[in-house]
Amino acid sequence: MPTLLTLFVNALPAPTRRSLVRADPGMLRTARGARAMFAFLLTLLLSLLVGAIAGVSVLDFLIGFPVTVFCCAAIGDDETRARIGKIAALALAAGLSFTLSALIHSTWTNHIVFIAVIGAAAYMRQYGGPWIPVGLAANVAYFFGAFLQPDTEMLHWQWGGVVIGAACALIVHQLVVPHRPWRRMRWSVIAIRMRLARLLATTAAFEPGGNSKPLRGQLDRVAAAVTIAETELENLPGGRLAHRPLAEALIAVLVLAERLALQTEGDPARACAPETRAAMRALSEALRCDRPLPRAAPLEPLADAIAELDRARQLPPDHDAARSVEAPPPAPVNAVLRPAIQSASAAALAILGGAALSHDRWYWAVITVFVMFTGTYSRGQALAKSMKRTFGTFAGILVAMGIVWALHGDVHAALFLMPVAIFCVFYAYIQSYTWMAFWITVVVGLLFSVTGRFTDQVMLLRLEETVIGALAGIIVATLVLPRRTDVHARDQFNALCKAAQDTVEAALPSGALDRLALTAALHDFEAKLAALREALDPLRLIPAPAAMRQRDRTQRQLVLTSYWMHEIALAVRQMDGRKGWPPPAEAQCAAHDLAGLLSMIAKPGYAPDADPGDDGRDRPLPQEESDPVRSLLRAKKGLAEAMIETARMLTDRSRQSRAFRF
Repeated sequence: MPTLLTLFVNALPAPTRRSLVRADPGMLRTARGARAMFAFLLTLLLSLLVGAIAGVSVLDFLIGFPVTVFCCAAIGDDETRARIGKIAALALAAGLSFTLSALIHSTWTNHIVFIAVIGAAAYMRQYGGPWIPVGLAANVAYFFGAFLQPDTEMLHWQWGGVVIGAACALIVHQLVVPHRPWRRMRWSVIAIRMRLARLLATTAAFEPGGNSKPLRGQLDRVAAAVTIAETELENLPGGRLAHRPLAEALIAVLVLAERLALQTEGDPARACAPETRAAMRALSEALRCDRPLPRAAPLEPLADAIAELDRARQLPPDHDAARSVEAPPPAPVNAVLRPAIQSASAAALAILGGAALSHDRWYWAVITVFVMFTGTYSRGQALAKSMKRTFGTFAGILVAMGIVWALHGDVHAALFLMPVAIFCVFYAYIQSYTWMAFWITVVVGLLFSVTGRFTDQVMLLRLEETVIGALAGIIVATLVLPRRTDVHARDQFNALCKAAQDTVEAALPSGALDRLALTAALHDFEAKLAALREALDPLRLIPAPAAMRQRDRTQRQLVLTSYWMHEIALAVRQMDGRKGWPPPAEAQCAAHDLAGLLSMIAKPGYAPDADPGDDGRDRPLPQEESDPVRSLLRAKKGLAEAMIETARMLTDRSRQSRAFRF
């Protein structure tokens, strides 16, 4: 049965539908935003109805609104039982936290307890699972209670709001925008096809000496769509291991896309001969318009890989294969006190600064701190988040002022726009922190307009409080248990080396090839690679030439690392499929040497020799080999070079920027 979201997407004009699916692989952000929007509307309607019957104001149910939107935004389990359990835990945490805040009437006692709640939430967040939404709800509900200061005799109505919000969220999850893993996978594959079409068109237009950033950008978008689809495998019936052909097809498409982009960037004159450019344009148009794929000689492997991806997506799950592999025990959680101490210290500093500026709106500074230290592991990440939060808030204030001015006090128009803005908040919830801060500020402006409290001074106060919170976070990240960006990046690189070593050993085991084990090892490798890229992300916001040069060169090596690892996986699968197993002794020897090199690179304190001059970063990528054994040997050499060069970029101070050592 088609869902409301599916009906909406299918009703769009074809160009609009393609753009929407291409921009949001799996429609994950669209579904999250739609759930939050519909849950908000349903909670508002039920609160008005119950309020009219009981003769109380909708404000007496106010805590239900953050409960319902966060139940939709922070909880995405496909299993109904897990979803209900997390919704119940979030709602209970929100109700208890709100009640605790409302019962503590002493201002500074309230502040001290708030600091303790923030520290406890930051500590428990390390355990993952339900603790993440529970901590989020506890913090938001506590400041709601401190801000509203409700009459204790009316607290039972707020608990009614909690129940209403949780019930509405569950209804939306189950009935309005239900979870359909297979449909998300279908949309993810469509997004991959659309992004491949863009990559092919960009590659066909690339000229020698041209700007390679658009080409790299299109490759990054294809890789992001493949990563989303690969992550969605875990949500399909039977899990990832029950869909090995689909996992292998996704990697095959990605490695061929990486090969095409890297070869074109390195030697466009050879990679983009006139007949090749024509084949690229034809395949791009066929992908964009969903027509039969042409199989011109230069791009036949890519066309075959896309066709195999479409075929593998329709295969039933292999539950027997999944059951044949014993699930590894969950990794132990090494919880540390550093996140709790930093979050609590920054919250205390933000309360002091925020309350000195305004006794009524200090909580905006604390919210900034709380969000800053969520998923932040280094000083550079804290600085980057503070910049994004401040810029997004500033831009949101300007737009909110313009909207309210254009509405001329029209409450109904503001009420109509609020659900749209809430949708945009949670559409950007994970994708862009800047846009999320922007849309949250717009929602705040519309809310103040509806309640008749909007003034330019209040919005400017929001910016000032945000800046105070950002400064408090930066000060604490710098002085209290600081962790430099380069130290965090090196830790993530060591984890990547270990994952790469495990993947190489799974690709060339001493016995028969276990393709399920290789699929699982590749997934772990991709996760560690993404974590290292995230650790380097603060350099993207620093306009200094040294930071930009280090970021670009390191990212180039990480792209090569990803490509060569995927080539290794593709080569051993071809050998296994062609009955070429076991591989020759030279391949086994090369794998042993590579595993030893990766183990040595990952040792604490390891630093490669100084820059040899020609590090190969501008060397054209070799053309593909038809023999999988030669492809395997070449990929192992390329992976070793890329990993050593990445280690050099992370350890050689002469090639580091000052921002990297912040």
